[in-house]
Amino acid sequence: MSTILFYFKTQCPVGCEYCFGSPSEDIKYNLDKMIATFKQIYVRGDVVTLHGGEVCTLPLKDLRYVLGKIRSAVGNDTIGLQTSFFGATKQHIDLLKKFNVSVGVSVDGPPELNTLRGPRDPSANAIYQKRLIKNIDAIRHPDGSFGGIVVLTKHNATGDNLEKLVNWAKEVKFQGRFNPMFTPNWNPCSTAIRLTPAELKLAWIRLTDELLVNHQLKWEPMREFIDNLVGISSFSPCIVGRCDYTSTTCKTIMGNGEVARCDRCFQDGYYQRSNVRNYIRSRMLKITECAGCRYYEVCGGGCPGEAFDGDFRHKTYFCEAYYSLYEYLEDRLRGIMPNIVLTIDLPEYFDNYELKGGRNNPFGRMNNGTYKHPHVFKPPEGSQKSTNIDPRHGGIATEHGDHYDSIPPNQIRNRPHGDHFDEAFNDYNTGGI
Repeated sequence: MSTILFYFKTQCPVGCEYCFGSPSEDIKYNLDKMIATFKQIYVRGDVVTLHGGEVCTLPLKDLRYVLGKIRSAVGNDTIGLQTSFFGATKQHIDLLKKFNVSVGVSVDGPPELNTLRGPRDPSANAIYQKRLIKNIDAIRHPDGSFGGIVVLTKHNATGDNLEKLVNWAKEVKFQGRFNPMFTPNWNPCSTAIRLTPAELKLAWIRLTDELLVNHQLKWEPMREFIDNLVGISSFSPCIVGRCDYTSTTCKTIMGNGEVARCDRCFQDGYYQRSNVRNYIRSRMLKITECAGCRYYEVCGGGCPGEAFDGDFRHKTYFCEAYYSLYEYLEDRLRGIMPNIVLTIDLPEYFDNYELKGGRNNPFGRMNNGTYKHPHVFKPPEGSQKSTNIDPRHGGIATEHGDHYDSIPPNQIRNRPHGDHFDEAFNDYNTGGI
């Protein structure tokens, strides 16, 4: 299953300060060529999303045409739209409802935390914020919630502003992603507002604290990372999907009908995508920068677009945050169910299970209860909990004194922290671990 991204690259008037779309990219599009390509590459089950520039600036007739063609091809499957809602009118919203489009709103919190999005002029930005709130109210689900993406930056995810963000997300019933800001190498000025890996770690764990006591919160990637550890569904999101730089999970349909790779990988100025999926990058990371990592099987080195120094051959710049979130969640899962079997307990889980469509049975050791006679956890051979190989240290295995060990996740803030299952569960032999 892939994500198919319609990338219209319309002239975007929003003006977000951290936009990662290169201003030099072609903004022309040919709808017939894009639809023809879509019909050639679409496979039932693919996730189809409209994105690129601001889709709500498309002429209504073009948007109506595209949505009609996509809906006729996918039947009842989901059509997604990621939007800042800039330029959206009642006619746009009525059209999205008519074609049953799942709307993801790009919003970084309450108006005072969302000012990196929208026009740079303060007066114009204030008008944008008011219209955004009105449009969000128009597309809420029956339970009052709405989906979207929050981009985490120094502006909304550090200090007191992080608490404001958490409280806002609960109050407005936000259900969606909390993504770190993506910084393309052509726009180095945005690094000033990008979170450090340590800051992202603290933000993700703070958000995790909330959803662990509120099962109604569908915040990602925290929920997805839990699923990855338990192993009852395919790995997600795409940042842990072992994308190679030229064969990404995402298939982007450009305005001229060509198929490109994920738009996060456009920063080098070329778009071509290989038709053959490979795992070269992740397999090389497994024996180099990620060698011995406890969570490699559920991470694979992270997104190539956000690698150290913009060089896709490295692991993700946010490694510390990935690792710490997985560690934090593992400790809590094992605290609740000491006998649980996690994917990181199974050697070569990605190759032996994920690629073959198999699934872990996390309850295989619970015939005698969740806690009675718990097994002594022995990680797969070579797996180490606090060791890493960092390209900045010349490829030498080093303890994480400057990252993980200095602020253990269970001591953050100076206090201790005490879908249906797949019917095709493997009858996993629980002996031997």
